[in-house]
Amino acid sequence: MRVLERSFRRAKIGIEMSGGFNPRPKISYGPALPVGVGSRSEYLMVDIKDPIPESQLIEKLSCVLPEGLSVYRAKYIPRKQSSIMSLVQSAAYRVEVEVGDNTIALEPLIDRLRNEERLLVKHKRKEKWVETNQSILDWCVEEAAGMTAGLYMLLAAGEKNSIRPDVIIDRLSEMFPQTGGIEITGIYRIGQYVNWSIPLIDIYNFYESVKIRSERDKS
Repeated sequence: MRVLERSFRRAKIGIEMSGGFNPRPKISYGPALPVGVGSRSEYLMVDIKDPIPESQLIEKLSCVLPEGLSVYRAKYIPRKQSSIMSLVQSAAYRVEVEVGDNTIALEPLIDRLRNEERLLVKHKRKEKWVETNQSILDWCVEEAAGMTAGLYMLLAAGEKNSIRPDVIIDRLSEMFPQTGGIEITGIYRIGQYVNWSIPLIDIYNFYESVKIRSERDKS
């Protein structure tokens, strides 16, 4: 977050500030990433003082962002839209793992885990029960070679039934020790959506539809 704020300053793109005794740049973000999780799908909303063409904004920011951070898309939307945090209902992840046994055995074990009515989730010395069918929305082995596999997970976001991909892998290893242990080698958030079911609507496209609807209302 600090890097992005500084990058706007370096790019000489003015940001509106909040009021009060401790003014802050008017930038809002989506749900925070868990520690150790990479991402290819992050969004932010920022109030710019002097609007410039979207392509120019992307170019200016790209020139000052550090290696590993890139801006792919930008657009203007009407003010006073719902925050990203309040809209995200699900998130997709790419999870790369190594399995002590052959990865072919993962598919039926995943199905058995998803057939559990509820799961006990433990994180930071806290425990909670989640409804499995409302937490693990989709999950499959995308590719497997030897003892490595790439998993796709679509998980609920929010307070009630949210669950982290690393917690699921830990639970899978606990329930089915015959896997020989599953080691996570990488986790990446690859999508954030305003719904749970197909077709999934990502945050960017949702705000695009809001913009189109607002323009029609004015005409």
